[in-house]
Amino acid sequence: MTEPMNGGGLGGLLLRWLSESRSGRASVLRDGVRGQARARGLEPKEYAEWDWMRGAAALGFIDLDLRADRWSVAPPVLTRLPHTDGLALLTGARTARISARVAEAAGEWMELITAPHRPHAGEVPLPDTLLVQYDDVRTLPETAGLLGARYVPCAARQLAGLLPQAKLGPEAAPPGGSTANTLEKYEPRHQRFVPVDRDGEDGLYRWRGADYARLTRVRRDGVFHAVERETGIYLELARHRIGAVRWRAESGRGRAGVGRLFVDRYAPLPALHERAAVLCSGFPPSSSRQAQTRAYDNVPRALAEAIAASLCQHLEIMPRPVATAGGRTK
Repeated sequence: MTEPMNGGGLGGLLLRWLSESRSGRASVLRDGVRGQARARGLEPKEYAEWDWMRGAAALGFIDLDLRADRWSVAPPVLTRLPHTDGLALLTGARTARISARVAEAAGEWMELITAPHRPHAGEVPLPDTLLVQYDDVRTLPETAGLLGARYVPCAARQLAGLLPQAKLGPEAAPPGGSTANTLEKYEPRHQRFVPVDRDGEDGLYRWRGADYARLTRVRRDGVFHAVERETGIYLELARHRIGAVRWRAESGRGRAGVGRLFVDRYAPLPALHERAAVLCSGFPPSSSRQAQTRAYDNVPRALAEAIAASLCQHLEIMPRPVATAGGRTK
């Protein structure tokens, strides 16, 4: 891999590699992310490469199918951000050709904001967020064409109508085979998996498969069902009537319909739900270890309600911050 001409550090380097490669095995990408981070003198924490892949997917750069062990780069897209008149997000593939077009346009006629990702210790940096400023929304389709991208009016709003309802998957075999010492059961009230000796109760279980990948099953009335980990967690939270999704409106005038979506740190959103939330701002969620939450910015209330409903959650509405005379909130 060679350094992309438009910069972006390691995150940009990885995205250039993916954009030119177009598709491949997720396991190979995992190893590539960790290897490139170490080659740059970074020491990624455990699962940092998976976090990077998840973040890149949420930001619209790649599509992941972990069951099939595949990834593919997403097509380049220019899309408006909700409730932010004058800002559009450029996401998807960044080949050398697209990067050259963006650099040329930014140098001649396009207002481009480049916002670098600032990772915490042990994290692998994601690609820079590219925001395009515009005065007239009618110019965006032409702008997208000149950049080699497709124009989507508002990807976040479109995804709101595509969110799948959380439900049990098809019947599946119970944990078995190589589960020795790896079987865990999800404890909804503590929102974590804990080691168990057997799967004799209804609940959400996970274990290490033959290829060391984690497998997940939900047990209901003695019958096991296949389920993605994130969906299974929300099914368990709903079964125990535990809320994990909250929303708070912004304090500015005219901003009552948009705000911040908070999700419990150990109840991560499923992939499509997270992409819908992330594409409201173009930035990955901020994490608070003290509050044990992930926070997504610029999320319309209607989208927050759609996310919560599709996950069998009742959206908790938090008090709106009060603006003080100095412009601060409290």
